[in-house]
Amino acid sequence: MEEYATVLIEKNGLPSLKDSITIGKEVIERKLAVYQKKIKEFEEAQKMNNETFLTLFNNGKLGDNKEWIEWEHIANTSDLLKKKLDDLAKLKYES
Repeated sequence: MEEYATVLIEKNGLPSLKDSITIGKEVIERKLAVYQKKIKEFEEAQKMNNETFLTLFNNGKLGDNKEWIEWEHIANTSDLLKKKLDDLAKLKYES
């Protein structure tokens, strides 16, 4: 069973909250697209998919080359942005 939290806001403020969340989602989606494009560039340059890279990198098999660290940061940030979008998609509003 899911756990829920309650956020109280005056009814007349609900449209502003919804708009702010919508704008935030759009910003996150644009950022995510940029990060996903960078991941694709790494994959093509290294002839390795992101999942394989992360497995090898996290197991210490690639070393600490600057490029690997950048790729790992981009991959982690991409995952974080996806989680934020998923969390925002689960919001429900009652008035």
